[in-house]
Amino acid sequence: MFEGVKIPLDSKIGVFVTLNPTYEGRNDLPDNLKSLFRPVSMMIPDYDLIAEIIFLSDGTSNFKLIYLKGF
Repeated sequence: MFEGVKIPLDSKIGVFVTLNPTYEGRNDLPDNLKSLFRPVSMMIPDYDLIAEIIFLSDGTSNFKLIYLKGF
């Protein structure tokens, strides 16, 4: 209900907010909006580990030799 009107919701739709308040000139999300979203932290992926898993899943046993030499 929103202002006395029933609004149907579609479960296939989601709203996401991406925010990095540490950059210069950016502001933090206001508290009234923060309560509507769940925080999620992200980090830089470990590309070496990803490559190792891809090589191993493909059946390559000497992946370090291949990966260190370059593609």
